[in-house]
Amino acid sequence: MWSVGRLEWPDYVILAVFLAISLGIGVYQSLTGGRQHTTSEFIMADRRLRVVPTAVSLLVSFQSAVMILGLAAEMYQYGIQHLVCTPVGFLITMVVSERLVVPWIYPLQLVSINDVSIEAYSKHTN
Repeated sequence: MWSVGRLEWPDYVILAVFLAISLGIGVYQSLTGGRQHTTSEFIMADRRLRVVPTAVSLLVSFQSAVMILGLAAEMYQYGIQHLVCTPVGFLITMVVSERLVVPWIYPLQLVSINDVSIEAYSKHTN
């Protein structure tokens, strides 16, 4: 009999297989070495990413799991207006980011937004 709120043996099998596959991928990549030899190559792909992978990365960054899980609650609370207004907000955000933020940050050749604050702080203190 399946019980609600408890994990049964098939759940543990699926979890163990998932973790074993993830561990196997990590061990394989560490043993084969891959093409990444420096931190810059690993994190930023040596700054040679094309448009499609960069766009997919940006989309995935915006579409977080918390947002997707909260979408049902937002639709229940605000109704159809949430479905209409959310794409408009995303469009405005994307245009502002593409026209204002990216041209300002990209020439700095930074890895994360935390580097922006460090860069700004060092310019003000010197």
